[in-house]
Amino acid sequence: MVGEGVEVGSGRAQLLVKVGMLLCVILSAPLRAASEEAPFRLTDEERAWLAAHPVIRVAPDPNFGPIEWFNQRGDYQGVSSDYVGIVQRRLGVRFEVVRTESWNELLAKIQSREVDVLTAVVATGDREDYLAFTKPYFETTRAIFSAQSLQGVSTLEDLTGYKIAVVKGSWMDEQLSQRTGMSINRFQDLTTALIATSRGVTDVTCSAHETMAFHRRQEGLTNLRLVATLPDPIELRFGVRRDWAPLAELLDRALATVDEERAMAIRSTWIDVDEPRFWEKPVYRYSALATLALLVAMLVSVLSWNRSLNARVRRRTAQLEAAHVQLMQAEKLKSIGRLSAGIAHEVKNPLAIIQMGVDFLVSSGPPNEASGEVLSDMDDAVRRADGVVRGLLDFSREEELDLQPARLDEVVEESLRLVGHELRQRRIRVEVELPAPAPTVRMDRNKIQQVLINLFMNASQAMEGEGRLSVSCQIEDFIVLRVVDSGPGIAEEDVARLFDPFFTTKPVGEGTGLGLSVSRNIVELHGGSLDIANAPDGGAMVTLRFPKEPVEEQA
Repeated sequence: MVGEGVEVGSGRAQLLVKVGMLLCVILSAPLRAASEEAPFRLTDEERAWLAAHPVIRVAPDPNFGPIEWFNQRGDYQGVSSDYVGIVQRRLGVRFEVVRTESWNELLAKIQSREVDVLTAVVATGDREDYLAFTKPYFETTRAIFSAQSLQGVSTLEDLTGYKIAVVKGSWMDEQLSQRTGMSINRFQDLTTALIATSRGVTDVTCSAHETMAFHRRQEGLTNLRLVATLPDPIELRFGVRRDWAPLAELLDRALATVDEERAMAIRSTWIDVDEPRFWEKPVYRYSALATLALLVAMLVSVLSWNRSLNARVRRRTAQLEAAHVQLMQAEKLKSIGRLSAGIAHEVKNPLAIIQMGVDFLVSSGPPNEASGEVLSDMDDAVRRADGVVRGLLDFSREEELDLQPARLDEVVEESLRLVGHELRQRRIRVEVELPAPAPTVRMDRNKIQQVLINLFMNASQAMEGEGRLSVSCQIEDFIVLRVVDSGPGIAEEDVARLFDPFFTTKPVGEGTGLGLSVSRNIVELHGGSLDIANAPDGGAMVTLRFPKEPVEEQA
């Protein structure tokens, strides 16, 4: 029993020790962070120097990720940005970040004292003339990248005979320039150098391993691979303008407060040289976007083609239906024409005999009042019947047209002159608007005049008193002649039947219903068309279209 009690007590003690250690770790973390964030003790001389320089301008390399670079929003990022933040908090000063376009511009600004501190620079003999360096705060590896499979390359000396890409003015440029037989190709930034190697312009690029891996990933240069890592690491330091050497000592004191754990955390945050997964590569994203764009374009094309095809089918269907209606109408008119011709011939002779009888009775002597009225009514009836017969013969007759070039204005004016008395009697104002010079149309002058007279008479009868008759012409794909009246227009239910033989809206005895059918037939025999609709401002509008006369014939 005693033994068991000892074991239980020992287990509890171990548990208490572990809990205590965990509490120490948890409680020490904010204390460690607080100590890192808090300014440390400065001498009077150091405080005086910092007070005299309240703003310190620092300039990162804009193309040296993940060590330091600017993201798409223009934010300063990378390993050096974390160290700059720590130093700024420990010294209690304000750093102003100056952005440049290239490493060479950055070197020019530090030498002209437009900036005060470089945040990631390698100490070289040439740079010691204008820079005071801190101790190294970060190390990276020198490396060689290529798109070729190079054998036997493990040092810089092995690159003799190869075209080498470097950043102009970089520490690698200085090292290679000290060797003989090197074919050095200098570029303004590392990205351009890597692209040149990727495309075969140069054979290799030399720089920091982590940096080349970063930019390879950013640019999607998947054909570049690591050829060799070189001995001797790259030691990165802060470089301070030579006349501000006391600042270098202050920076060293601040950097010395960064312990190994914090340094490892910074490295793990920014450094990643692993090969990116294929879906993370820009080339994959660009290819996916291009494929998606192609699919969208194909879909839009198919939809557009389908819509166009449907429109063409609908248009063709409408044309076929119209052609079918026209064919049925033509057959209908042809049948009516044959019937009309037969009726006209059968009725014409009896009418002639009746007319002769009426004329004989009238010439036999003066009739009394009753017989005179009967004879007058008979004469009127015969004349109306004769008009119907002539209309039937015109409707059924297929005559050869005597086509000759004629000026449209002359035909219009002659037609208006022939109906002028009727128009004046009804107090109808005539407005004529024809282009100058007037167009020439190949026409059977008498037939077109017959059409125009029929249209003018219909318009005058529709207005029933004062009104306006407008005749105008425009030259489009066809020569378009429009006759517009200010009458009541056409009832919707009558529009579809206007050209049906024997259909008329006039009172009984005032029309045969053949005038528009005959007029349309005449215009179509001229290769044109005749349509009737209601005018936008009221009244009826008749539109005649004639083919254009060739220029040589118009002349």
